[in-house]
Amino acid sequence: MRIVCIGGGPAGLYFALLMKKLHPAHSIRVIERNRPYDTFGWGVVFSDATMESMKVWDPETAAEIENAFNHWDDIEVWIKGTRQRTSGHGFVGIGRKKLLNILQARC
Repeated sequence: MRIVCIGGGPAGLYFALLMKKLHPAHSIRVIERNRPYDTFGWGVVFSDATMESMKVWDPETAAEIENAFNHWDDIEVWIKGTRQRTSGHGFVGIGRKKLLNILQARC
């Protein structure tokens, strides 16, 4: 099968990577108009549950992302001058450029 993916952002690159892992015989081409190190936006956030799924489907990429992310599980908001803090949410954040670089290298 021949697949053309329009857009080399995180979603397009990760789709191409997973599809090639699942079906190595497929021909997959990613078309992106920007240069490999151009990026728009600041960062990407994944939940702990998303990272667990990534570990199942693509442990190599998940490990690289884990080595580069920041983790937190508390959320704090101010409502009418009162601080509300909850724990146990579990998120990781990574710079968009770093994530793109990891996915580009893996592809």
